Amino acid sequence: MFDPPALKNSVISFLNKRRHSSGGYTLYEGLPDSKNTYYAIRSFEVLDHEPPRLEETLDWLEDVHRGGTFAAQGLFYRCSILRDYGRDFEIPEKFTEMLRTSYRKSSLEITFYMDSVLRMHGEYLDEIPEWVLSIQNEDGGFGAYGSDIINTRFALEILNGHGMKIPGDEVLQFTDSCFSDGAWNFTPISYPPYIETVHSGFRINEILRGKVSDVTGFIMKIRNPDGGFRRSVYMGISEPEYTYRAIYMLASIHGW
Repeated sequence: MFDPPALKNSVISFLNKRRHSSGGYTLYEGLPDSKNTYYAIRSFEVLDHEPPRLEETLDWLEDVHRGGTFAAQGLFYRCSILRDYGRDFEIPEKFTEMLRTSYRKSSLEITFYMDSVLRMHGEYLDEIPEWVLSIQNEDGGFGAYGSDIINTRFALEILNGHGMKIPGDEVLQFTDSCFSDGAWNFTPISYPPYIETVHSGFRINEILRGKVSDVTGFIMKIRNPDGGFRRSVYMGISEPEYTYRAIYMLASIHGW
């Protein structure tokens, strides 16, 4: 049975158990990292619940950021949270220059992280969305080795972030072809669906159709007894990332 209050409480309990004494959040156990901390904080935001000892978490994240290495994902996770909570998210000029010159990636997810960090620091490079549009495939999707729904979603996130006109009909035709049995798959001929493919299809529809699709059935099938969510119906432990994607969609569907 779908019981939103009970579900929210169980997710909060799951996230609290992933909190490390240092302030960050972990995948399962062990040391915390930027990624799981990012998804834990974003999950609390969706639930409209203040994270426990938030200032400690932000202090930890700021310390990691000051000593962080150049990795696009880590920069995105740290800069996003620190900026939103009024903390220091600046990065060295050498990192900025690397972002400016190395965004052409086979994975548009990595390009999205790079572009997002640049835009957080006030740099909108017109050549990035222009390059993304240039690699759209004939079937309407995006992907260096053939279209897939994840690369297509991140292409749209980049174009949307720059206020670019998006070839919506072509993208939706590809996206709709990935949908079967109540969920989106990686490609039209792939199976089974995973939380990241379903979330990607969901976001594409939010951006292009301005509406959400009810995938509650799929989401509830991947809920674990510990209150978190796993990657697919068939496999996986609960992770903050999967949990965030699940509750983001549930909140959008049911108007939390």
